[in-house]
Amino acid sequence: MDKKKAIAGLKIALQTELNGIEFYKMAAERTDDKKGKEVFSMLAEDEVKHFNTLQKHYQSLITSSKWAPSISLGEASTIFKGESPIFSDELKSRIREKHFEMSALSIGALLESNSIDFYRQMKESTDDEIARKLFADLQKWEEEHLEAITKQLDLLKEEYWAEQKFTPLF
Repeated sequence: MDKKKAIAGLKIALQTELNGIEFYKMAAERTDDKKGKEVFSMLAEDEVKHFNTLQKHYQSLITSSKWAPSISLGEASTIFKGESPIFSDELKSRIREKHFEMSALSIGALLESNSIDFYRQMKESTDDEIARKLFADLQKWEEEHLEAITKQLDLLKEEYWAEQKFTPLF
Protein backbone atom coordinates (compact mmCIF):
# COMPACT_ATOMS: atom_id res chain seq x y z
CA MET A 1 0.00 0.00 0.00
CA ASP A 2 1.50 3.32 -0.96
CA LYS A 3 1.62 6.29 1.41
CA LYS A 4 -1.23 8.15 -0.29
CA LYS A 5 -3.58 5.14 -0.08
CA ALA A 6 -2.56 4.46 3.53
CA ILE A 7 -3.26 8.05 4.57
CA ALA A 8 -6.63 8.04 2.79
CA GLY A 9 -7.54 4.76 4.51
CA LEU A 10 -6.50 6.09 7.90
CA LYS A 11 -8.66 9.19 7.41
CA ILE A 12 -11.67 6.96 6.80
CA ALA A 13 -10.75 4.81 9.80
CA LEU A 14 -10.38 7.89 12.02
CA GLN A 15 -13.81 9.18 10.99
CA THR A 16 -15.32 5.73 11.56
CA GLU A 17 -13.89 5.61 15.07
CA LEU A 18 -15.17 9.13 15.82
CA ASN A 19 -18.63 8.03 14.70
CA GLY A 20 -18.42 5.06 17.06
CA ILE A 21 -17.23 7.22 19.96
CA GLU A 22 -20.10 9.67 19.58
CA PHE A 23 -22.71 6.98 19.03
CA TYR A 24 -21.70 4.90 22.07
CA LYS A 25 -21.46 8.02 24.27
CA MET A 26 -24.99 8.97 23.22
CA ALA A 27 -26.22 5.42 23.87
CA ALA A 28 -24.65 5.45 27.35
CA GLU A 29 -26.36 8.76 28.14
CA ARG A 30 -29.76 7.67 26.80
CA THR A 31 -30.22 4.24 28.33
CA ASP A 32 -31.51 3.97 31.87
CA ASP A 33 -30.08 0.46 32.29
CA LYS A 34 -27.07 0.62 34.66
CA LYS A 35 -25.14 -2.19 32.96
CA GLY A 36 -26.03 -0.74 29.53
CA LYS A 37 -24.56 2.63 30.55
CA GLU A 38 -21.37 0.90 31.70
CA VAL A 39 -20.98 -1.20 28.56
CA PHE A 40 -21.81 1.58 26.09
CA SER A 41 -19.29 3.81 27.92
CA MET A 42 -16.70 1.04 27.68
CA LEU A 43 -17.39 0.65 23.95
CA ALA A 44 -16.85 4.40 23.54
CA GLU A 45 -13.55 4.08 25.45
CA ASP A 46 -12.45 1.23 23.17
CA GLU A 47 -13.19 3.39 20.14
CA VAL A 48 -11.13 6.22 21.70
CA LYS A 49 -8.19 3.78 22.03
CA HIS A 50 -8.62 2.83 18.37
CA PHE A 51 -8.81 6.49 17.34
CA ASN A 52 -5.68 7.44 19.31
CA THR A 53 -3.71 4.55 17.86
CA LEU A 54 -4.81 5.34 14.32
CA GLN A 55 -3.99 9.00 14.83
CA LYS A 56 -0.41 8.14 15.91
CA HIS A 57 0.04 6.00 12.80
CA TYR A 58 -1.43 8.79 10.67
CA GLN A 59 1.01 11.34 12.12
CA SER A 60 3.91 8.94 11.64
CA LEU A 61 3.00 8.41 7.98
CA ILE A 62 2.68 12.15 7.42
CA THR A 63 6.00 13.03 9.06
CA SER A 64 8.23 10.03 8.28
CA SER A 65 6.35 8.09 5.56
CA LYS A 66 6.46 5.04 7.88
CA TRP A 67 3.99 3.27 10.11
CA ALA A 68 4.70 3.86 13.80
CA PRO A 69 6.47 0.65 14.87
CA SER A 70 5.92 0.54 18.64
CA ILE A 71 2.27 1.50 18.94
CA SER A 72 -0.14 -1.16 20.15
CA LEU A 73 -3.89 -1.14 20.76
CA GLY A 74 -3.43 -2.85 24.10
CA GLU A 75 -5.87 -5.40 25.41
CA ALA A 76 -9.49 -5.71 24.40
CA SER A 77 -12.15 -5.13 27.04
CA THR A 78 -13.40 -8.14 28.95
CA ILE A 79 -16.73 -6.77 30.12
CA PHE A 80 -18.80 -8.84 27.67
CA LYS A 81 -19.53 -11.72 30.03
CA GLY A 82 -22.65 -13.67 30.90
CA GLU A 83 -25.85 -14.49 29.09
CA SER A 84 -26.78 -10.81 28.77
CA PRO A 85 -23.46 -9.15 27.87
CA ILE A 86 -24.67 -5.56 27.51
CA PHE A 87 -27.86 -5.02 29.50
CA SER A 88 -29.02 -6.18 32.90
CA ASP A 89 -31.38 -9.13 33.04
CA GLU A 90 -34.09 -6.76 34.27
CA LEU A 91 -34.17 -5.03 30.88
CA LYS A 92 -35.75 -8.15 29.43
CA SER A 93 -38.75 -7.76 31.75
CA ARG A 94 -39.22 -4.17 30.54
CA ILE A 95 -38.56 -4.86 26.86
CA ARG A 96 -41.83 -3.32 25.62
CA GLU A 97 -40.59 0.25 26.27
CA LYS A 98 -37.01 -0.34 25.16
CA HIS A 99 -37.16 0.94 21.59
CA PHE A 100 -34.01 3.02 22.02
CA GLU A 101 -31.98 0.12 23.39
CA MET A 102 -33.02 -2.19 20.56
CA SER A 103 -32.26 0.52 18.00
CA ALA A 104 -28.89 1.22 19.64
CA LEU A 105 -27.98 -2.47 19.43
CA SER A 106 -29.01 -2.66 15.78
CA ILE A 107 -27.09 0.49 14.84
CA GLY A 108 -24.08 -0.65 16.87
CA ALA A 109 -24.10 -3.98 15.01
CA LEU A 110 -24.05 -2.12 11.67
CA LEU A 111 -21.21 0.15 12.78
CA GLU A 112 -19.14 -2.79 14.00
CA SER A 113 -19.87 -4.88 10.89
CA ASN A 114 -18.84 -2.03 8.60
CA SER A 115 -15.65 -1.49 10.62
CA ILE A 116 -14.79 -5.19 10.42
CA ASP A 117 -15.17 -5.17 6.63
CA PHE A 118 -13.13 -1.98 6.27
CA TYR A 119 -10.28 -3.19 8.50
CA ARG A 120 -10.23 -6.54 6.69
CA GLN A 121 -9.90 -4.74 3.34
CA MET A 122 -7.13 -2.51 4.69
CA LYS A 123 -5.29 -5.52 6.11
CA GLU A 124 -5.54 -7.39 2.81
CA SER A 125 -4.40 -4.41 0.75
CA THR A 126 -1.03 -3.92 2.44
CA ASP A 127 2.22 -5.83 2.55
CA ASP A 128 3.55 -3.74 5.43
CA GLU A 129 3.82 -5.98 8.51
CA ILE A 130 3.03 -3.21 11.00
CA ALA A 131 -0.05 -2.09 9.06
CA ARG A 132 -1.28 -5.69 8.66
CA LYS A 133 -1.00 -6.27 12.42
CA LEU A 134 -2.74 -2.98 13.22
CA PHE A 135 -5.69 -3.72 10.95
CA ALA A 136 -5.88 -7.35 12.08
CA ASP A 137 -6.00 -6.22 15.72
CA LEU A 138 -8.67 -3.60 14.96
CA GLN A 139 -10.69 -6.18 13.05
CA LYS A 140 -10.47 -8.59 16.02
CA TRP A 141 -11.62 -5.98 18.53
CA GLU A 142 -14.55 -4.96 16.35
CA GLU A 143 -15.47 -8.64 15.92
CA GLU A 144 -15.60 -8.99 19.72
CA HIS A 145 -17.85 -5.93 19.93
CA LEU A 146 -20.11 -7.32 17.21
CA GLU A 147 -20.28 -10.71 18.90
CA ALA A 148 -21.47 -9.16 22.19
CA ILE A 149 -24.00 -6.91 20.46
CA THR A 150 -25.34 -9.79 18.36
CA LYS A 151 -25.60 -12.03 21.42
CA GLN A 152 -27.60 -9.33 23.22
CA LEU A 153 -29.85 -8.72 20.20
CA ASP A 154 -30.52 -12.44 19.85
CA LEU A 155 -31.38 -12.69 23.55
CA LEU A 156 -33.91 -9.85 23.39
CA LYS A 157 -35.34 -9.83 19.87
CA GLU A 158 -37.99 -12.58 20.09
CA GLU A 159 -39.54 -11.04 23.19
CA TYR A 160 -39.23 -7.53 21.76
CA TRP A 161 -40.86 -8.60 18.50
CA ALA A 162 -43.68 -10.32 20.37
CA GLU A 163 -44.26 -7.22 22.52
CA GLN A 164 -44.32 -5.04 19.42
CA LYS A 165 -46.67 -7.48 17.65
CA PHE A 166 -44.05 -8.21 14.95
CA THR A 167 -44.76 -11.92 15.13
CA PRO A 168 -47.17 -13.34 12.58
CA LEU A 169 -50.60 -14.48 13.67
CA PHE A 170 -51.18 -18.01 12.45
